[in-house]
Amino acid sequence: MKGFFLVAAGLFIQLQTLAQNFKTTMQHAFMITRMAEKFHVQPRPFDDAFSSLLFQQFIKAADENGSVFLAEDVQQLNAFEKKLDEEIKAGKTDFLQTVTAIWKRRVRQNDSLAQIICKTPFALTQTDLLNRSRKTEYAVSLTARQQQLYRQLKWEILDAVTDILLVNPERINQKKFTDSAEAVYRKRLLTSVQKQYARQLKNADDVLTTLFCNTVANCYDPHTVYMPEEEKEAFDEGTGQTPLRFGLLFDEDETGKILVQQLQPGSSGYKSGAINPGDQMIAIQQPGQSAITVVGSPFNTVDSLMQTIKSEKLVLTVKKPDGTTRQVTLFKERFLTEEDEEDLVQGYVLNGTKKIGYISIPDFYFDWENTAVGLNGCANDVAKEIVKLKKENIEGLIIDIRFNGGGSVQEAIELTGIFIDGGPVAQYKQREGKPATLKDVNSGSIFTGPVLVMVNGYSASASELFSAALQDYNRALVVGTPTYGKATGQIILPLDTTITLETAKAKKTDVYLKITTSALYRLTGKTAQQQGVEPDVILPDLLQSIAEREKDQTTAFRLNTIEANKYYKPLPGVTKADLQTTARMLIDTSGYFKKIGEFESWYKSMEQSASFSLTLKDVFAFKQKQTLFAEYFESYKPVSQFKVDNHQLRKQRLLASAVLTESDNEVKTFISSDPYIQICYKLVQQMIK
Repeated sequence: MKGFFLVAAGLFIQLQTLAQNFKTTMQHAFMITRMAEKFHVQPRPFDDAFSSLLFQQFIKAADENGSVFLAEDVQQLNAFEKKLDEEIKAGKTDFLQTVTAIWKRRVRQNDSLAQIICKTPFALTQTDLLNRSRKTEYAVSLTARQQQLYRQLKWEILDAVTDILLVNPERINQKKFTDSAEAVYRKRLLTSVQKQYARQLKNADDVLTTLFCNTVANCYDPHTVYMPEEEKEAFDEGTGQTPLRFGLLFDEDETGKILVQQLQPGSSGYKSGAINPGDQMIAIQQPGQSAITVVGSPFNTVDSLMQTIKSEKLVLTVKKPDGTTRQVTLFKERFLTEEDEEDLVQGYVLNGTKKIGYISIPDFYFDWENTAVGLNGCANDVAKEIVKLKKENIEGLIIDIRFNGGGSVQEAIELTGIFIDGGPVAQYKQREGKPATLKDVNSGSIFTGPVLVMVNGYSASASELFSAALQDYNRALVVGTPTYGKATGQIILPLDTTITLETAKAKKTDVYLKITTSALYRLTGKTAQQQGVEPDVILPDLLQSIAEREKDQTTAFRLNTIEANKYYKPLPGVTKADLQTTARMLIDTSGYFKKIGEFESWYKSMEQSASFSLTLKDVFAFKQKQTLFAEYFESYKPVSQFKVDNHQLRKQRLLASAVLTESDNEVKTFISSDPYIQICYKLVQQMIK
């Protein structure tokens, strides 16, 4: 009897804690709406339309693939669709309690269904169709859910089995082999999905309440974000210069995949350009040891493994967003010493018929400890590298900001100032008042030769400000594919409705709000918001059909044009038509870009298909085609027009470090084998008079 009362008391405490958690969540949700009304550049009215948007976005976020809720659940929850604004105002928790209970019940049912499904071998040769519709369709019954889950799990089995067959294609007709492989992977799959369901249930209350607050914030725009303290600390770390062991931050998505989240400025991965946020971690290998597969491993296990690695280097296998895999060697490097700070951004000399500098900038980081003077930010580091490259007598410069998702707007302004002789750089507008000008206050420029800026669909925010400013001044040729299309500025504030912008820094709290407070405009009065920066020269990109942009986000808002800045004076610039002709000729005669066209056509045909055939032969044919593309792109080596060299100061440092020399050689190989850099080198050659 005593045990019963202890259990009952524990349950009561648990329920009380959960109720308080729900109550706190609604308080935070209300505070988000009040702060948005106070600070957001374009706040939405907090009404029934907002409630409907919040409802739809939350249900989608909580069950992105329609694999948790049933149709009857959504129908039941529809009663709250236009009441969430009132619930938030009143601090009522009916919706949160209801949706959390349903969500957890359905996850438990999925766990049971997965166990039932995996008791029987999957019929790999039997035709089943996997729904590829982008529209979320909820199962109408548990029987329909079981059929849906069966197809999803069958895909996972076929994916694993066909990976083996890609190495041994002759075994596809060996039933004994495929049956054996199916049994092995079915057992592994069940273990993996059960771990996933267990993680979901263990963290369900915290995940769903945080998700609700973040969805409230996202209703204003995709970049207004609810940030518990640990997320703010991770954000601060990622935009500054605090070192990590291998300079790698990673996270776990809702499906249990371990994804690269950020690369620490100055790390070998950051400088190589071979690994990017969003890449999936597949395996980790230390020197002299077998590779350890991390697919399906819990986040804590992978985190512990990374923290305990004692060797100076490791080989990380990652899967890129386009499905290709790449092995990247990461090296331990020290951070925040004078010697290391000089190498946060690394410049190289492309030594051919002309000497042309090359600098890759993965993000616009800044120095948290010296924000008043910007001593160790991105712009200052780039300026130091340019000075070193000028001593090598470079005649032109390539700045590579592909995959650069942004960072400090101030750093982007200062970086622009390196190439212009002072003056306006961009315009911005807050909710109240007239547009203001962002200026480079320093007269003179560090580099006056031809400049080319490389961009793609992952170049965003501060990257777009920088490339647009140089384009408006005719100071650089912008080359690549249209950029992401984010032209807004955010600040991080404590979640406190009593603060002002002046008192915010002094306020400490457990929760913060990253909120969009300004809109960015080009000197011409146009904006990159939802449109991106259109390159002067288009180079087809392998990811252009895959990448999502700002305009694809449901809550992204539009901006109207404003008056052009009256004080900026564009330079004469280069004849872009001649450069476009050169690029087109190089593209038309390149097998690499022809293959990109083939991949794009194939990918679009796949995307337009309403369903996907789940048979061993069909999935194998799909994987073969995918692998042929991947192998071609991974192995492609253009005839290089240049040798990649270091500047003299870098050469001296490399003499003292075998580890850095190995890392440096990998970066140089990557640069020389990049077909886009090869074309850009040709274009800068043409720009040099």
